[in-house]
Amino acid sequence: MLKQTFIGVAAALLVAAPALACTDIASKTVNLTACVDTEWVPAEGKGAQEFVFATADQNFGLQVITETGVVAAQAFHDAIISNAVAAINGAADDVKIISERVENIDGKPVNVLEYTIPNNGNPVLFQNFYYSQPGFGSMQILGYSLESDGNTAAYKTGVFASTIKFGE
Repeated sequence: MLKQTFIGVAAALLVAAPALACTDIASKTVNLTACVDTEWVPAEGKGAQEFVFATADQNFGLQVITETGVVAAQAFHDAIISNAVAAINGAADDVKIISERVENIDGKPVNVLEYTIPNNGNPVLFQNFYYSQPGFGSMQILGYSLESDGNTAAYKTGVFASTIKFGE
């Protein structure tokens, strides 16, 4: 599963952007632009969720979370896990880390944390791309689906990630 997910993201980052029919988005919080595939349907975000999308069948979700503050990478990682535990009213052991890596997105080292949470016998897989730097702020790209749809979700999230441009 891990190898297939990584290959899906890598393939999307390499080949998807030029052929993408999409809608441009630009953050009002951080200097970031991207292009959202037309299959994604916009939804209303809450708090720092600047952009929220789902596919029409609701099988896949995508969020762009932005903040002006800067967070150290380990603190960001720990907060992601802590928030996942809180969201399910569970324990740390309920969040299963699948992989951790760094992806190059628009020349920037973006951390990626993949994990699952229980969901009444149908675990949900999260692919959380996170980046924070002075002069930029912080952003997360959160792609999610049922774990059984993980390869497709990795591809869809990777296609989106391949369009990200960080401003200077």
